[in-house]
Amino acid sequence: MMAEYSNLDSIELDVKSSMVCGNHNRVAILYLLRNTDNHEMQAEMMAYRLGLSHRTVLYHLDILHDYELVEVRKFIKRGSKMFRSVWGLNSQNGHTRKIFIKINGMFSEKELSGMISQNKPHQ
Repeated sequence: MMAEYSNLDSIELDVKSSMVCGNHNRVAILYLLRNTDNHEMQAEMMAYRLGLSHRTVLYHLDILHDYELVEVRKFIKRGSKMFRSVWGLNSQNGHTRKIFIKINGMFSEKELSGMISQNKPHQ
């Protein structure tokens, strides 16, 4: 039974790794969060830093959230609605650290930092 759990855990990690590493926007979001204070940032700031629309960042954050790699850290209230404001790495998920090992195996530090500077809007 323990071997089955280990195999399922390995398969789940492979699926998450493929989903993350197959899209540069998701890799860049995780890299950006990993390199910020408390591993968190407002979605609007992520969009600015990555040169992406706010909607695109939220789309990828939702996918990363579905895979339990990120979490909403803070909500803000606008009128009667609550909006997700600050997102962070999910430190409770053991796969997050393993995903970064996979990311670091696929991309150099230069490539990872280039994803951010390459996407940043020109001023």
